[in-house]
Amino acid sequence: MIKTHSALSPLFSTCFTFVFLSAASGQAHKPSQPPAPWTAAPQHSPQEQDNFPPQLIHDLNALKAAALTDDHAYQRLSHLTENIGPRPSGSPQAQAAVEYVAAELRQLGLEVHLEEVTVPHWLRGAETAELIEYSGHVPGTSQKVVLTALGGSTATPAEGITADVVVVNDFDELKSLGRERVSGKIVLFNGIYDKRKAAAGLAFAAYGEAVRYRGAGPKAAADLGAVATLVRSVGGADYRLPHTGFSFPAGIPAAAVTAEDAELIAYLSVQGKTRMHLTLTPQKLSDGTSYNVIADLKGSEHPE
Repeated sequence: MIKTHSALSPLFSTCFTFVFLSAASGQAHKPSQPPAPWTAAPQHSPQEQDNFPPQLIHDLNALKAAALTDDHAYQRLSHLTENIGPRPSGSPQAQAAVEYVAAELRQLGLEVHLEEVTVPHWLRGAETAELIEYSGHVPGTSQKVVLTALGGSTATPAEGITADVVVVNDFDELKSLGRERVSGKIVLFNGIYDKRKAAAGLAFAAYGEAVRYRGAGPKAAADLGAVATLVRSVGGADYRLPHTGFSFPAGIPAAAVTAEDAELIAYLSVQGKTRMHLTLTPQKLSDGTSYNVIADLKGSEHPE
């Protein structure tokens, strides 16, 4: 029996696992070497061979190879993301995604049980930002910044907040600034998603390196007195598209800015004082929303 306590579909987890296993096997090679083919059997260290029976390793490799040479999982994932669309907790799309995954799992021969849970239901409010003071600023003008609130963000006052922006590339840079230079500021984590690494078959490694700032950045900045946090959107999307996601609640407003706007803010900050006006008013329905999650799976033989 497998129990899951989140609204993430096991089907998505399966897709993620197969792709992650492939990415992990690619990371076992030195950076100077080209990545191994996705279907190639990974090389195991003597310690790994001692820890896992040969038959288990053989079966896992066979499962991985079968998954990576068949687009079944990606077709199911495409339906979730493209046909059903965004799936915020408590939304009709989230409920539809659960029902879709349950039906797909039943077709694979599993007995699926759905349980009702109560989850927060978030609604987006105002999400605006503009640079109002910077080197070469033309009086009476501002530069728009495109952003979207992160999960875990708190709201600004209705009138927003105005503060100087401090740009850091990683946690070490933030720590080196200390509370004196961070307190009262808006911190931007300009952690760059490595597109070249992703193109070389290490997309999950690149994602993991960048997404940590979205997850833990707001709390790290809040601990040093920051009034808000911005993170560079994680992923390879361009065209000024912000990408939201989970972050640990830190008690301060937190948002993802587009890669282009992160570059702009970093460029201006090198030249001198850069000041921003930020308004985020995410709303959460306090009563919660009833919602089904897949709670129990009982396996059976996969039908031929």
